[in-house]
Amino acid sequence: MNMKTKGAAFFGTAVAVMAFTAMAAFACTNLATLNLSTASGGVGDTVTVTGSSFRTPRAAGDAVMPVVLNWNGADGPILAETTPDAAGNISATFTVPEGQPGYYVLVASQKDAQGADAYGTPARASFQILGPNGQSVVQPAGNQVAPVTADPSSTGLIALTVGLGALGLALFGAGFTAFVRQARRREVPVASKVRND
Repeated sequence: MNMKTKGAAFFGTAVAVMAFTAMAAFACTNLATLNLSTASGGVGDTVTVTGSSFRTPRAAGDAVMPVVLNWNGADGPILAETTPDAAGNISATFTVPEGQPGYYVLVASQKDAQGADAYGTPARASFQILGPNGQSVVQPAGNQVAPVTADPSSTGLIALTVGLGALGLALFGAGFTAFVRQARRREVPVASKVRND
């Protein structure tokens, strides 16, 4: 095997290992989570919200970015605002606003200094407003809650993750193929001819 082939195989393997390591690090990053003290209740009920893995200041002097809790979408009415503790945990309470019985979503957003969503946010949790007697009610067709659409930033993050995963797998496959070829192509010593003078 010549030096050029060995160099290409080594480079392909090194790139595959680096891509796989980067994907593993990216996959192990925590996304913000949101939990409600109850998943259902009536209008006017008080609900406690807890969450984890929200962004905290990275260095002394950095501003703490508040977490804003919106009702039924990232642009919905603000129910509460809270600041994450040093571990990235939040806790807040809100009063269930007026609404028809049915399912709603609570969105916890955290923006950076440029106004973009902090990594791992927004977090979401669903809540059901119960009927007047505390029963679960399915809404009539003409009275449904507006559908929650995906935020472009979340969709972009998912697409980036999928793209990086596919690229990493392709690079890993190329490196593995180069390694197998290298292992199969071992130089066979050529017998030299001896001259008898």
